[in-house]
Amino acid sequence: MSSPKGFTLIEVVVVIGIMAIISSLMLANFPRFSKQVAVEREASKLALSFRKTQSYALAVREFNPLFNDYPFCDDPTKLPVKFPGYGLFFKVSDPAHYYIYGDINCSKYYENTLPEEAVEIINIEGNIKFFSIKGYDAAVCGSGCDLDELSILYVRPGPTILIKSNGIDYNFIEIYLRSSDGAVSKKVVIRSTGQVSIE
Repeated sequence: MSSPKGFTLIEVVVVIGIMAIISSLMLANFPRFSKQVAVEREASKLALSFRKTQSYALAVREFNPLFNDYPFCDDPTKLPVKFPGYGLFFKVSDPAHYYIYGDINCSKYYENTLPEEAVEIINIEGNIKFFSIKGYDAAVCGSGCDLDELSILYVRPGPTILIKSNGIDYNFIEIYLRSSDGAVSKKVVIRSTGQVSIE
């Protein structure tokens, strides 16, 4: 005579216990996991913003059809220019935003005077902020200098990449993003060769 098929009460209790342990571990780690996802998303968005800015410069994007159609920045009487280089600007004192700008005044730096150079203001979401910017240059800051603001400009037609802060050029920079409680952070590295990496 064959025994009836099914689960015993002990097997059901063991399976429910295992599921409860796994669920509790997942719930315990969920806040950190969600912060990690948010920081990674913002780091990826920042890397995409660099690529978007680079494509604006390579595609010779028109800034304003009323500006001068002069391809060079050597005549101050022909400013602002219609087809400028494009860049990104960061300020540590404003850690929730950064700007894509067109260098219409050919200053090779972001200027928020009239006419306004900002093309797009990008908000960092999910209580994520950038908390530190470090610049590296063999002659000035071999071990890294803390920067209070930063401009990365793609100058056409190359585009040549200029990484500047307060009049000093850098070979590469690191932008650090972190969650509001500081538990999770990511670093975005931008080099003057155009390489962008997330670490």
